[in-house]
Amino acid sequence: MEYKYLDYSHLSSVLEIEEESNPYPWTELNFKDCLEKGYYSLALEKDDLFVGFAIMAISSEESHLLNIGIKKEQRGLGLGEGLLKKMIIAAEVMGSKKIILEVRISNQSAYRLYEKIGFEEIGKRKNYYRLPEGREDAYVMAKSLKKGISSKLFFNKN
Repeated sequence: MEYKYLDYSHLSSVLEIEEESNPYPWTELNFKDCLEKGYYSLALEKDDLFVGFAIMAISSEESHLLNIGIKKEQRGLGLGEGLLKKMIIAAEVMGSKKIILEVRISNQSAYRLYEKIGFEEIGKRKNYYRLPEGREDAYVMAKSLKKGISSKLFFNKN
């Protein structure tokens, strides 16, 4: 397994995963916009094949996991969990206090993964996700983070 920073060379692979994962997928322009804005974005490769990606907006108060995807034939192998844990570490290191995300109500496998990692449901967004035949609600989930890297590197007076 190898984690790399996501860049423009990965876009065709990202779009392939996005299209097989979502009924109303992000566009290439959505992904380019995230890269241009400097969102923290990782690519996951396994045996030199692109198998997943994750994109997160990070701030000191709250990070927002915007998108995460694993190639269909690689799901259920723990790759999404590993990628999600890398994103959590990045948010902690950069000083975020919590991570929030939205997940489709119908995506129970993702919901269970987020729960397993310590995310808790904090609300619902009505009609959040677009579908070809309408809209779908999303659960909003959050996870509180440790104090960040500073608590590991510097002496505390406690």
